[in-house]
Amino acid sequence: MPRHYAIGLVLLSALGFGSMALFAKYAYAGGVSPTMLLALRFLLAVAILAPVVWAMRLRLPRGRALAGFALMGMLYTAQSQSYFTALMHASSGLVGLLLYVYPVLVTLLAVTFGWEKLDRRTLVLMALAIAGIAITLGGNLDGKPLGIALGLAAAAIYAIYILIGGRLTQDTDPLAATLVVMATAALGNGTLAFAGGHALPPNASVWLAIAAIALATVIAIATFLIGIKHIGGAQASIISTLEPVVTICLGVALLGESVGMGQMAGGVMVLAAVILLAQKPQRQSVSDATETTETAGASAK
Repeated sequence: MPRHYAIGLVLLSALGFGSMALFAKYAYAGGVSPTMLLALRFLLAVAILAPVVWAMRLRLPRGRALAGFALMGMLYTAQSQSYFTALMHASSGLVGLLLYVYPVLVTLLAVTFGWEKLDRRTLVLMALAIAGIAITLGGNLDGKPLGIALGLAAAAIYAIYILIGGRLTQDTDPLAATLVVMATAALGNGTLAFAGGHALPPNASVWLAIAAIALATVIAIATFLIGIKHIGGAQASIISTLEPVVTICLGVALLGESVGMGQMAGGVMVLAAVILLAQKPQRQSVSDATETTETAGASAK
């Protein structure tokens, strides 16, 4: 897949993830709890994607790959629960800022394990994106130690999730992998919702909002897994910092929310980092370089 196609898919993923907050506001206003929202989000997402995977006759992962994607689903459950619980103990600005530490963690871990190479340009663009996020989400940054710890935990878990996804998707169809991830997350969040006695959505409008989140989840997770397969976790993570900018833009366009000059400046910084990253191909990751060498060798034979 050409690099610009992969970048476009990660941008589509950012649009999907960024739009979820908009629909979540409708759901919360209707009285649904975060735990029930997460459970229904993944359950409906499975109901949407499963017929597609069946119709396309895609083979589900097996053996170690199946276990790996199931682990990703458990990590996604833990990350979601950590993030939403953190919001109860810290401001949304602080939790959002802590979550977007994950591109740094992804890059550091990928370089440490020798899976990707980091050049100066990527490092500068990552710093620009993170600074833009800090300005965009700035303001009320109050939080208790528990909220801060959970916010950092959410970032760390998501970083591990991305790194595992980048390795596993090399030999598995991303749609089939997405189905396994979401099914596991549906089971985990559903168990928590059932054990906690959380009520179902009270009316059709809330169900529609959750269905929209489920559809966005399918698109966002699948396109992100396809993207990191071709450009690596580090660069995909930098591009995905556009998510909160998308959320703010949708809030202004659809909910009439106001945006300050600081948020606009931060959004421009993130957008600039993404555009600059997309303009010039970076050096291949270690895994990509190995794959290219093996392909060339096979062709020579």
